Amino acid sequence: MSEKQIIALTKASQKKKREALEKTKKAIDDLVTKKQKITIRSVAKEAGVSVSYIYKYPELAYQIQTLREQQKYSLVESYPKTMHQRNRSLTNSDNRLKVLEQEKAELIKEIQQLRANITKVETGTNSPKALQAENIRLQTENQQLKQELEYAKQNLKEARDFILSQGYSTQNEFKTEIKEKIIQQVASKKQ
Repeated sequence: MSEKQIIALTKASQKKKREALEKTKKAIDDLVTKKQKITIRSVAKEAGVSVSYIYKYPELAYQIQTLREQQKYSLVESYPKTMHQRNRSLTNSDNRLKVLEQEKAELIKEIQQLRANITKVETGTNSPKALQAENIRLQTENQQLKQELEYAKQNLKEARDFILSQGYSTQNEFKTEIKEKIIQQVASKKQ
């Protein structure tokens, strides 16, 4: 893939990300304006994004949670004084109960989804236990390779010391003498 293609893909990805953020923020504003229930799931549905997408942006999730809390307390009214106000209060209480039940159901779904994600992480190939085992295996292999390298270095040092102890000042002299001996052996076999 060329560098131009990578740059184009990066720009397209950033544009898509920016548009999704804008849609999510607009969805929040729309829900507030319409005085509809604000939850992460309702915002995701309104914006046309996934719930997990919203959780990628903690500031969005926090804003939604804050608005949800504000919305909870704005539904609570002071004690009604007239019968009409009492009836309206009961209706609001019933509505509030329905809202809370719906919110509870949504939260249960979110908890189930999060548990499923946790289970996938714990049991998958990238689970902490699997990664830990792989890390130990790699550390053992690394230690063995270090030992082999040290052994090879020691053998090379001994070979070098031997060559130098034979009176050769350089390896080239040693190679030259070895070549001459081999040539003599080959010549003597031909005779």
